[in-house]
Amino acid sequence: MHSEIEEIVSKRDSYAVRIAGLGEGDHDFSFELDRQFFVLFEHPEISNGNVLAEVILEKKPGVFALHFRLKGEVEVMCDRCLEKFMTVVSTTQTIFVKMGETPGEIDDDVLIIGRDDHEIEVSQYLYEFIMLALPYQKVHPDDSEGNSTCNPEMLTQLDAHRTKESDREEKRDPRWDALKGIIEKNK
Repeated sequence: MHSEIEEIVSKRDSYAVRIAGLGEGDHDFSFELDRQFFVLFEHPEISNGNVLAEVILEKKPGVFALHFRLKGEVEVMCDRCLEKFMTVVSTTQTIFVKMGETPGEIDDDVLIIGRDDHEIEVSQYLYEFIMLALPYQKVHPDDSEGNSTCNPEMLTQLDAHRTKESDREEKRDPRWDALKGIIEKNK
């Protein structure tokens, strides 16, 4: 168990951007985010993926900018049929980093690090940016003919449980009809 924790900690350390010893200007870092990366976060939304993360550290006196560019695909669960599928993610984000006495985030895109820090851990940012890049509704894409690629058995089950328009009309509450009458009378 102890070696598992050490392995997770060492994997998290591998998603760090080194700032010590770098001169002013742009410095490129890249990370390949796969199943091992997503397992670190134990989040059911994403369990696997293949994302290339490019991070450009723009170093200026007293302030840094981290420019993130993420592109790839991640495995998510379909909102319609509940089966997993790969969806494309692509995003660019920027975080500004300042050195200060009290490390922490002061805004969504501003981070303060200690003056003695030699690197910036970016794994949490990479994960959050991927989560933000997910489509609002995660559904299997249609095929070239416009047909759903969702599990056909699940689609049949959903269709069988769908409420018919005629069923809705029969279950109308008569009190609404009385309210509609009052509204019509006052127009």
